[in-house]
Amino acid sequence: MANLGNICIVCPDQERSRVVAAYFEHARYHVDVQTNPDAALAAMSTDAPDVALIIDPKGAEGALLRRLRELPETANVSIAFADGETAHTAEAHAADDVLPAGIDADAMVFRLQPLFRLATMKSELRLRARDLGTAGPSPTGPARALYIGLNPDTTLAADFLGDDAVWESATSTAEAEIILTGPGMFDLVVVDAPVVLLDSVVGLCRDMRDNSRLFNLPFLVRMPGLDKAGARDLYRAGVSRVLDASDAPETAQGEARSLIALQNRRAALRDSLRRTLTEATGHPRQAVYTEEFLHAYLERRIALAVRQNRALSVVHLHLPEAVSLRDEAGPAACAVLSEQLARWLARLIRVEDLAARLTDSDFIVVLPDTLPSEAQVVMNRIAGVLTFTDFAVPEVYRPVKIWPLVGVAGLEPGDAPGDILNRARANLN
Repeated sequence: MANLGNICIVCPDQERSRVVAAYFEHARYHVDVQTNPDAALAAMSTDAPDVALIIDPKGAEGALLRRLRELPETANVSIAFADGETAHTAEAHAADDVLPAGIDADAMVFRLQPLFRLATMKSELRLRARDLGTAGPSPTGPARALYIGLNPDTTLAADFLGDDAVWESATSTAEAEIILTGPGMFDLVVVDAPVVLLDSVVGLCRDMRDNSRLFNLPFLVRMPGLDKAGARDLYRAGVSRVLDASDAPETAQGEARSLIALQNRRAALRDSLRRTLTEATGHPRQAVYTEEFLHAYLERRIALAVRQNRALSVVHLHLPEAVSLRDEAGPAACAVLSEQLARWLARLIRVEDLAARLTDSDFIVVLPDTLPSEAQVVMNRIAGVLTFTDFAVPEVYRPVKIWPLVGVAGLEPGDAPGDILNRARANLN
């Protein structure tokens, strides 16, 4: 059965590691459990995972991060610490995430998902442009955060993120949604709320995760008196960090800065991925790749998915209205509509997904490390956005509406690029 990513769990407690591993395996991740730091280092040097989770680090376990960073084979592995005495050491601060003591295994799975997607972005960069090297420097502009203050007993100061940050405020989830869905962009949302407003916060976070522009926006929620079941509900709704509001402000500050740093790394990778789109590989003005590049890329992506037993989905997007418009207004009008649709599609998909144009009415989207069921949900949401959009085409004196057809196919044994592409087309509905 195809998995969504690989994780190495390093924990001296065999029973604890067994419980944690079971949750990750249930979520379709491949798990390697190591109880000894030296054995873990050797295993990861031979076959680097997407994420290393070091649980209860003491001594050699705590130093494992530094050793992983020093080796070229493991330097890019995302590392998370959990339940350790090293939570405030230099090693922990160099980790990609430091999980709070007592976090349960179910919440761990949701919390580490951004690190798995970061690994997918790195893999995409290697596959699309082996000659472009690593991601460029992270953005250096001021962090922009939205603070949703719903609990007057735990209000954070405006200088919470430092004097250089842009700190905006909302006093209700409705006001926050208006701000977030407006023209501005944020690096982080911080929510202070009493536990009686759990459902409202969960609803806001779910809505933002369903928004094609905001699904990667980190949320940090502080809620006093929240039990583990409530924390799991928040994580399932897409919250990045859940804290008890009784924690020291320094704890929340550290979590906030960690999330902003992760966003900066994503932005740097996104910029590098966009630089792979050139006149030789695609249509830069439309932000989609050519069919020729798509086939060469799919050869590499399928080979990697087979080697690592990873999920892979391909989507065919067909636009019957583009064909009709060609008959009505001519090929030039059809080409204009196709270019508009290409730009919309490129903005709506995740940056690690690849979009290519086959014809004026047919597009392909490749979703790495994604199950077909998830790809169907993602593309139905995108198709919905396109359906409710009016397009303006020169010399066509009416709004142009489209009703996309979506066909999804998952990778099957023995697939070549043509096989999975043909199956996606055959599934159009």
